[in-house]
Amino acid sequence: MEQDDLVAIKAIELEIFDEFLRLAEKHDLEYFLTAGTCLGAVRHSGFIPWDDDIDVGMPRSEYERFERIAQEELDDRYVYQTMNTEPGCGFVFGKIRAKDTVLSEYYSYHLPMSQGVWLDIFPFDEMPDDPKEQKALYRKVSFLRNLYIVKCGYKMPTGKGRLFPILYYGAKLISKFVSRKEIISALEQAMTQYRDLSANYFYNYGTAYAAGKELIPRDVLFECEQANFEGRDCKVPRDTDAFLTHLYGDYMTLPPVEKRVGGMHHIHEFADNRKSSR
Repeated sequence: MEQDDLVAIKAIELEIFDEFLRLAEKHDLEYFLTAGTCLGAVRHSGFIPWDDDIDVGMPRSEYERFERIAQEELDDRYVYQTMNTEPGCGFVFGKIRAKDTVLSEYYSYHLPMSQGVWLDIFPFDEMPDDPKEQKALYRKVSFLRNLYIVKCGYKMPTGKGRLFPILYYGAKLISKFVSRKEIISALEQAMTQYRDLSANYFYNYGTAYAAGKELIPRDVLFECEQANFEGRDCKVPRDTDAFLTHLYGDYMTLPPVEKRVGGMHHIHEFADNRKSSR
């Protein structure tokens, strides 16, 4: 991605973030910066210089509250997107997208869904204490999540090895015999089956990290603390050191220069069409 584009994308993301913070403050919503956004807040007081998005986490109950609020109160410059709101959306989490912008990815740019610059909102779900039960859930949700992505029509990623095309086309075949609604129902049931548990652990099923990496103890995540992100007072996990050490190890040491690149996104197109109407 060109540096000028990255600067422009971050500016739009901050506009979206301000709208999220407005609603979170108005309704006293529990949230926290997660993944690289949390790392950026702690290490850089803002974006990691080479990062390209903003990630927010919420307990499932607060995430569902936000969904209802967003549908009624989100500024009309934005759209709230989930797998329940748009037929092409293959995410198990929510995105706020800026209308009249484009930030599309190679695997999904062709799909019938909002393609604007986004902010990610991840629900964190209760998990059992038993490691065997945790692993069984990872496998189940991973299967359903990948099946749903294929059902939505995402293109097959490249460079994944010889086995991947077999798995992709196998999922494509299976998906012909099950509806989107059925897969979504199975996904939601699997992800939330422990929601009434007084859980010691919470997990982000929308994570881009390896299975189990974002399994976080309750006492690390909640009763959040304040941190600065690009001049904004934001919430971060209560024990940010434990959280970031779990995700990144020695998180205060910068990676080698050759590894200072953007995240998991494979950008197809960026455009800010709002410029023409300003």
